[in-house]
Amino acid sequence: MIRPIWPSLLLGTLLLAPIGAQGSAPAQPRLVVVISVDQFSAELMQTYGPELTGGLARLRKEGVFFTEAYHDHGFTETGPGHSVLLSGRFPANTGIVENRWYERDTDRLVYCVENGEAKALDPGRANSTSTNARFLGESLGDWLQAQRPGSRAFAVSGKDRAAILMAGRKPTGVFWFAGAAGFTTSPTYAARMPKWLAGFDDGLRARFATQSWLWTKEASTPEGRVASWTFPGQVIRNGALPRLVQGAGMPLDKTFESRFRKSPFLDEVTLEATEALLEAEQLGQGPATDLLAVSFSATDYIGHSYGTLGTEMRDQIHRLDRTVGRLLDDIRRRDPKAWVVLSADHGGMDLPEALAENGFPAKRVNPPQFLAELRADLKATFKVEADLLFESPEPNSLYLRTAALKAAGLERKAVLARVQAWLRARPEVADAFTAEELEATDPTAAGSPRDSSLRVLLRRSFRADRSGDVLVAFKPWTVFGVPPTDWPTGHGTPYAYDRRVPMIFWGPWKAAERLEPVRTVDLAPTLSRELGLTPGPVDGKALDLGK
Repeated sequence: MIRPIWPSLLLGTLLLAPIGAQGSAPAQPRLVVVISVDQFSAELMQTYGPELTGGLARLRKEGVFFTEAYHDHGFTETGPGHSVLLSGRFPANTGIVENRWYERDTDRLVYCVENGEAKALDPGRANSTSTNARFLGESLGDWLQAQRPGSRAFAVSGKDRAAILMAGRKPTGVFWFAGAAGFTTSPTYAARMPKWLAGFDDGLRARFATQSWLWTKEASTPEGRVASWTFPGQVIRNGALPRLVQGAGMPLDKTFESRFRKSPFLDEVTLEATEALLEAEQLGQGPATDLLAVSFSATDYIGHSYGTLGTEMRDQIHRLDRTVGRLLDDIRRRDPKAWVVLSADHGGMDLPEALAENGFPAKRVNPPQFLAELRADLKATFKVEADLLFESPEPNSLYLRTAALKAAGLERKAVLARVQAWLRARPEVADAFTAEELEATDPTAAGSPRDSSLRVLLRRSFRADRSGDVLVAFKPWTVFGVPPTDWPTGHGTPYAYDRRVPMIFWGPWKAAERLEPVRTVDLAPTLSRELGLTPGPVDGKALDLGK
């Protein structure tokens, strides 16, 4: 059974929660908006921030900007990161340990927001059965609605898991992009599609069918890297703009959705859906504070496809700057005293080939080959023909086949010891820990999140009933997958390039650039304190935003 995380901080946070904890609370806004930019590392803000003049620049200049904010857990993926931001809890306590994990009861991989028992609200829309069934606990929206009668909580995103996991347990509404059909929700959140969303989707589908979507570089975007890398079966190009995303009359199939997601247009239609939501629900105009969570997803798809330092990413950040600026204007029109918080679910790394050209020890790992070699070693060591490992898409969380061990008369402890020894001998692996070792690890280790150990970071991503029997930290600058692959680069590691993200509070507080290391689990308790709310159990602490 997993132990509660950060008990000492929990007590402190609960004591800090009342309004008078650090002086008088600021005047309460009618609207609070939390923006998450998927795969938006602090490095991206540092690299491209000085070029920007729109919304990101405004937040950076006018907000309380924590430049050293860290996700203080090991598996830095979209699901876990979004589950943290508004819950104030590590993935070990939100239950969202990875985007996917092996479910022992059903002997299969499960997706963090899937719900096979739910009926689709609209069978024609992808992921319209997604729910928060696997999310544990509560979030800011739940605390707000429970303690401020009349408050509402909504979320919208380009990804189902981003919207759902920021929305909490009982949101008023949750909406996400479902490809050519437009945006959707599930029966968990609505008995039928809202009229405003159905109308918005009708217009969006018409544009998909009749409009050409051509990604051209913005005139304000300086040239980025122009390069290409050739692999058997795939050429990865940087700087190949303009790119045709969709031509009028082209099929609206899965290839369309793939092209559209890895373009700035995904964020643009997410903004349009958010504006439609703001208007239809009259957010910020009700009797109490409303909460809106928005996750922009295009940066993640573009980072996976083209890396972080090419022309594509540079142009994406310039376009995102404009998109966020338009959203800030919309928000402040509705409530001149609205608060906005911006952060990210994780960072990301550049293409390993580009990094290697600049002296980084970057490399690729072929997961099927890596796991095949481990399986072969186990068969040879224990003189069995049975496969002792469950088939994993990535080798950072390994599950033993309990039935196979029992049938072969093998002791779990002996097999785990061999798996761990084999992993630690591999040049690609930094360290590996068994479930028993992680359960015995104190997750409340003090100190700067800048210096958290691999063991503690993996402990905060570990939950006994969902995580593997062995968790693995690969060495820095390692990418899973060898071309041809859909995602030439990625994230998910326990290193700063994936863990460090911007965190900005924009509202009644005096603008300041803050250099002290903080954690993303601090975001929710900080907003709770500023709103005069008492949060549920949290792993973070309320930050002092100044006056």
